[in-house]
Amino acid sequence: MEILIGIIFWIVLVIGVVVTLFGIPGTFIIASAALLYSMLTDFSGISWVLIFLLFAIAVLLEFLEFSLSGYMANRFGGSKLSVVGAILGGLIGAIWGTAILPIIGTLMGAFIGAFGGAFIGEYFISRDFERAFLAGIGAFLGAVGGKTMKTVTAVAMVVTIGFYFF
Repeated sequence: MEILIGIIFWIVLVIGVVVTLFGIPGTFIIASAALLYSMLTDFSGISWVLIFLLFAIAVLLEFLEFSLSGYMANRFGGSKLSVVGAILGGLIGAIWGTAILPIIGTLMGAFIGAFGGAFIGEYFISRDFERAFLAGIGAFLGAVGGKTMKTVTAVAMVVTIGFYFF
């Protein structure tokens, strides 16, 4: 029975990494799987400290993922309104994208929403198409960078958990 639990646990960890690529918060799946596995095995493999760190990292990554699009919009010349637009656009785009085309739509919606939010926010303030477009590009690149950072960290979380087993 313990082998079956271990196999299911590792399958869930891999699923957590894969769904992170598609805009689903897979880092929370990974942290939750670690918590559940620890509870099922009387905390023989994974400590409370690691579980706490996994959840803290998951929360931090959600914040950083969307904040990075706003930061990059600003770095590409956008105003404060384009920063807010990039963050809100990414969130709204992810929600709408999920409704239109689950999983893939979440990812595409977040990217397009970040671009659109920054573009609209900057164009509203400056009335300069080129500046608004650059802010949108920055937000898009930030959203892609945030997703990449989150996916790489999800892999690192799984590798770290693996060190407790091998």
